[in-house]
Amino acid sequence: MRVRFRLGTAAACAAAALLVPTTALALPPDDDGSGDGGGGDGSGYSVEVRFTDDGGGGDGDGGYTDYVPAACWWVPIDYWPGIDPSDPEEFKEYFYEEVYPLLRGHAEAGQIAWPDMDVFDWAIELHEDGHDVMWYEIECRDSHNPTELGYNMGGETEYYGETLGITNHPFILGEQPEPGVDPEELAEEARDRMVIEEPEIERNPKGTGTLAGATLVNLPTWFWATNPEESIGGPDGERTIRAEVVGGDVWAEVTARTDGLSIASPAGSTFCEPALAIVEWTPGADDSAGCTVEFSKASVQYAEGYPVAASTEWSATWEGVLENGEQVGGDLEPLAREITVDVPVAESQATVRQSD
Repeated sequence: MRVRFRLGTAAACAAAALLVPTTALALPPDDDGSGDGGGGDGSGYSVEVRFTDDGGGGDGDGGYTDYVPAACWWVPIDYWPGIDPSDPEEFKEYFYEEVYPLLRGHAEAGQIAWPDMDVFDWAIELHEDGHDVMWYEIECRDSHNPTELGYNMGGETEYYGETLGITNHPFILGEQPEPGVDPEELAEEARDRMVIEEPEIERNPKGTGTLAGATLVNLPTWFWATNPEESIGGPDGERTIRAEVVGGDVWAEVTARTDGLSIASPAGSTFCEPALAIVEWTPGADDSAGCTVEFSKASVQYAEGYPVAASTEWSATWEGVLENGEQVGGDLEPLAREITVDVPVAESQATVRQSD
């Protein structure tokens, strides 16, 4: 759904969300030359964004570019039949003689959406100097408010709890401001693209002979992640991904944090902070130096061994910078990763030989 910020409409006054303008636009190619990504109605507008994940991948420096949906964009005004938005003199005359007198009472908010008289005159001067001039308006996807983060042509007015600004303006044809992307949506997109792998785990001891692969009841079994950076975030339990509008100043960075690695089974469980979860067993190491579990009974009822779930849960926050340099941020939906492996547990007087 699109929201058009037309003068005097209730929808224009009520729309609210987050938007940040871009300074560089990249659109997928379209067949009709409209530049809307083939959507035909503006819904196909996209903004090129570079994602950089500290987990690597991408095109050699941990990054890659892709498109995200635009939140708002400028289009030629077309809602006054018979009035040519490319004729600034005719446009001014019609507006001030037919429209402006009606912007009273409940329609007073419409005044806020239009610039002062000198802007109308400036458009006429440009036209007289030989420039192709067009009057544009802002259209938005869903309920985004272009003024909340400055995607307008200046002026912000509080009107019954909403922040409204100038959303109609003339520009030289084709030189209207670029579409903008919602920074929170940018952060959500980055979070969804964050490379956090399932924990791949190894353990010690593993029995040999008749106890091949097994550990023993009440014997500390050491677990660790063999992909520590990708699945645990290293000793600090932290991962980041950054999304930057290509050619612009707008960015959003997501930071995911985990408290550690959970090891859960029907006969024994533990939770280990990141610094312990990534410590590999070595001969002679004290059990307190790693992530260990003691299984309380043998896995005789499980043909392949106890199902042991290794999982991480991640909180996610974001911060970013708007086009005007203002800092923004907040919380995002958490993330979770899990893998299950079978661990046979035996009850025996035999000695389980630890790996060297």
